[in-house]
Amino acid sequence: MNKPNFFGDVQQFLNNYQLWIGIVLGWFLTRFMELLIKPNISFHLSDDREFTKVNKQYKFINLIVSNDKRNLLKKFLFGNSPINNARVWLRFKDYSSKSEFLKIDARWSSTKEPVDYNTNQVIFPEIIMPSRDTIPAGEQAAISVAIKEFGEDSFFAFNNQSYLHNWKNPDYELDEKKYWLEVRLLADGNEYLHEFLLTNPSKALRNFKLVN
Repeated sequence: MNKPNFFGDVQQFLNNYQLWIGIVLGWFLTRFMELLIKPNISFHLSDDREFTKVNKQYKFINLIVSNDKRNLLKKFLFGNSPINNARVWLRFKDYSSKSEFLKIDARWSSTKEPVDYNTNQVIFPEIIMPSRDTIPAGEQAAISVAIKEFGEDSFFAFNNQSYLHNWKNPDYELDEKKYWLEVRLLADGNEYLHEFLLTNPSKALRNFKLVN
């Protein structure tokens, strides 16, 4: 009776399936390397600003996207990667159920407004094109989130299309006291998600803010 030959069986298995094994190992190695060189993206609260326009007080809420530098070892081995042509979506979700209430393409407020400053007219091609930005390693850029006028209960999500409606797109009106804000960033085939709490407890601008 022949004794089982463990090593012989392993060798035969490798011979029979070496192509598939190579494919699987190659896929895992590729994914591992992608994770190592993936930019270090983080999301932060911005210094919200209040301002006056035509005797009306407003408050803009923005958030910051940072492309953080790697530590010295990772920088030496893999360098620092920019995030290229990044696109962002904002989802405003019900506070209790977390069901989606509104989803919009976000505007990079670090990019030019879609307005001709000489004529003060909106530039339509820039409005319909998704807003994108590139952030080198060690730098950051801002994203517009919402705007509120003093004395009003509701506020408005904000992006390039808001310029067609004097900043207040009626389709973007939100009137609840709290929303979850989900930020989804897509760049170079990588996806990044972060969630904030957006509060709007009164007519005052002071407590209209994001909470991390």
